[in-house]
Amino acid sequence: MRKVAFWTALVVAIVFAVGTGFAAAPDKPLVLKAAKAKGPVTFDHAKHGKDCAACHHKDKAGAEQKCGKCHGEKTEGKTLSAKEAFHTQCKDCHKKADKGPYKKCEDCHKK
Repeated sequence: MRKVAFWTALVVAIVFAVGTGFAAAPDKPLVLKAAKAKGPVTFDHAKHGKDCAACHHKDKAGAEQKCGKCHGEKTEGKTLSAKEAFHTQCKDCHKKADKGPYKKCEDCHKK
């Protein structure tokens, strides 16, 4: 009886751990707006790959948070502001891949 309980508990724990380890990306593209931005930016998780940690770099798997949780309009210390974080992350990745917009503001910021 103890073996059955052990194996049942182990299977339940593994299923729970795997199931909560992967958060689903939003189905619809996000429209990012900031008060001082040149216009909204549309971001589609589906077009940008599956590696959540590339952008959600400090979050644990399955516990991804919105960027604004850490990257506000103004920040102190070494934490980048939202503008700095997005521009650094997005532009660097697009430059490295030599794909997508990164040269002109209006390529991302639609009016």
